[in-house]
Amino acid sequence: MIGAPQAPPVPPASYWPDAGGERPATSKAPGWAKGILAGAAAVAVLGGGLIAVRDAGQGTPPVALSTPPPTVDLPSMLPSELPSDGPPTASEQPTSAGSETPAATSTFPALKAVPEVCDLLPASLTTRLAPKSESAPGVQKDGYGALRKGCEWTPQGKNIKNGYLEWRSISLAVNVWPTVDDAREDAESNFRSMRDMAGTKEENPGLQYLSTYGEMRTFEGVGDEAHAMYTGNLKGTTNVWTYVVLGNTTINVRYHGTDNEGGEILARGGDTRPVPEDVLMKGAEEIVKEAVKALTS
Repeated sequence: MIGAPQAPPVPPASYWPDAGGERPATSKAPGWAKGILAGAAAVAVLGGGLIAVRDAGQGTPPVALSTPPPTVDLPSMLPSELPSDGPPTASEQPTSAGSETPAATSTFPALKAVPEVCDLLPASLTTRLAPKSESAPGVQKDGYGALRKGCEWTPQGKNIKNGYLEWRSISLAVNVWPTVDDAREDAESNFRSMRDMAGTKEENPGLQYLSTYGEMRTFEGVGDEAHAMYTGNLKGTTNVWTYVVLGNTTINVRYHGTDNEGGEILARGGDTRPVPEDVLMKGAEEIVKEAVKALTS
């Protein structure tokens, strides 16, 4: 069995709530974002304080009236018609600021259990997108009401092409939630994480490389909603993270790839080149389309 090259912590572990860890109650911004937000908040507070100090004492003091205010002829100010005692009209009905959010809906049928995820993708697809790979059940822990199963396709041999070892792997996880609302909440948490990281860079001094996050992409017509993001680092390791929601189910896909010169599995730096975004993005879209098709057929 060929060992896999070291994959980047991208997205960071805190952004993979379905990988067996605890699911955060809300989306958490990356560390760099927290610093920026904290700085912005400090400026806002400081600015408010400066404005308060600047305006203090500069207003014109009220002038005492030398004569009493004029009396008002109340009867003459009453409306010609008093309101009736009947119920308010539709335009007069009060609006409730605390009205409940409508329940999420979907045209996809609800699943009762998670099928064997390794059976969702045809061999013709996995052998093309991840040459010489074999499937094995992934470690997915049920939790937060969701039933979870996963599968991983990893290379078991070297696929050499034009002097480069083309290393590809696929990770697919399926999560079945009690309701459509639960699935939508899970998906929105992941979509918010994507939006937080999209188009940014994150330094990892301990691991000595820089992670870069691409823009958040949309796969039209895939499930109820599907988004993806390309990630890479200076070592040439790249991957696409895709998240899909359909009915009461969410799908998590990671498609990893790297090309190593000379056929070395652990090549780095100049001996490694990243897989282009369009290549991994196209493969990830094929994977999720096949998974959705299998789950809904």
